[in-house]
Amino acid sequence: MISYFIYTIISLGCSYAVYVLLLRRQKTFQFNRFFLIGSLLLCLVAPFMEVELFKAVPSITEIPLEKFTASVVETQSIEDVTFGEVQQVSQSQNSPFFYIYMIISLFLVFRFLKNLAKIYKLTRKEYEYNGKLKVIKSADSDMVSSFFNNMFIPKHHRLTRADYESIIAHETVHSEELHSVDIILLELLSCIFWFNPFIWLYKKATLQNHEFRADEKSVLSGIDIENYSNTIINLGQKEYRVPLTSGFNFIQIKNRIIMLHQSKSSVFKRTLNIISVILLFTGIFALSSCKNLDDTLSGEPLVVVIDAGHGGQDSGNLSEHEVEKRIVLEVTNLLAALSDEKVEIVLTRNTDEFLELSERTEFINNKKPDLFLSLHCNAHTDAAISGTEAYYNPKHQYAKTSLAYASVLVEHQLEHFASRGVKEASGFYLLKNTSVPGVYLELGFMTNESDRMVLTNKDQQVKIAKSIYDGLLDIKNSK
Repeated sequence: MISYFIYTIISLGCSYAVYVLLLRRQKTFQFNRFFLIGSLLLCLVAPFMEVELFKAVPSITEIPLEKFTASVVETQSIEDVTFGEVQQVSQSQNSPFFYIYMIISLFLVFRFLKNLAKIYKLTRKEYEYNGKLKVIKSADSDMVSSFFNNMFIPKHHRLTRADYESIIAHETVHSEELHSVDIILLELLSCIFWFNPFIWLYKKATLQNHEFRADEKSVLSGIDIENYSNTIINLGQKEYRVPLTSGFNFIQIKNRIIMLHQSKSSVFKRTLNIISVILLFTGIFALSSCKNLDDTLSGEPLVVVIDAGHGGQDSGNLSEHEVEKRIVLEVTNLLAALSDEKVEIVLTRNTDEFLELSERTEFINNKKPDLFLSLHCNAHTDAAISGTEAYYNPKHQYAKTSLAYASVLVEHQLEHFASRGVKEASGFYLLKNTSVPGVYLELGFMTNESDRMVLTNKDQQVKIAKSIYDGLLDIKNSK
């Protein structure tokens, strides 16, 4: 998610720079409107779109498989686990920044809805038609403005006939070209992407372009340009306006007068600008479709030690034709094949070999990963019990982090198994003696027919490995 925010800021910044340098001073107002709205939406949605032409060739990543060769097994040492109080955990682990974001966003949404309600209330007042416009006299503002085909003018205005005709022509353009749609869209995007400074610059530029377009069409309709300029000067001194509306008074007088008297751009300049815009859009797609964009922006990979439970003479839980040690080893090796620049997978074992718990602990502590994940399959005397569950050590120094990671990993298994939640267990040897965040993940119950069919199916094992990887990727992106 962080990489998405960075991408949108960079791409919107580049797009806005193109507008300021190449388009803002050109009298291509319709094209400018298309560019502003189009580039804004494109920059926000492009990361979710895939364009075949720009798909990056996947890089070949070496999978770091590490195993032990110097251990001599004398006796089987399997821990006796006592859970004490086993508690299912459901507490929220959202970052404080998430709550800050939500509070500000909800405030902006509330303000938006309040302004809509205010406009709706104004439209219920008495009105008279002037052409296609519903002219409504309002005491709420000293400015002339419009919202779709509703035009609001001061209740006690003193407008000359020439000024009134100029205003009607101007607001008619806003109504006919549906400028209010742009304003609503920009307000909604501001509620979501308020943290992006370029959203506010786009909003200001779009409103300015609306006024330039309305000025141009008003003069082209037959109104004398000098009289129209005087109207802009006479009525351009007001400060308050009805929110969410387009208006005659909104944009700086100097800019409007300069643009109104400026000659049209040459064909060559317009063609050059269009080519530049096309190249910019192509660059946005190319950047957003780059496979390694997240890696470039996100820094170091998430290093995860995957421990396939049991092994060798320790078979783990048994079913009619399968043993736990083989199932978790197959899932672990499939998961290792997904190791890449984002999530680096390191294995404690990639063959059917027995490892002491102390050896596993030493390996994990020496490797110092961001997380260790021990994979297991569950069993119960009641064959009806099913589902996936995770365990973490509430007494560990990284208990809060482990809990958050466990919640993510369980959530990503819900496509394959029912959820039994995240539980506390301080008796597991690895959870107690490792110095990094750790999670035990019980994938499903071998004693349950439905779970067993998933666990022993080769295609389902591939999907389980992929879902674990997706969970690890979410963990990386949340760091």
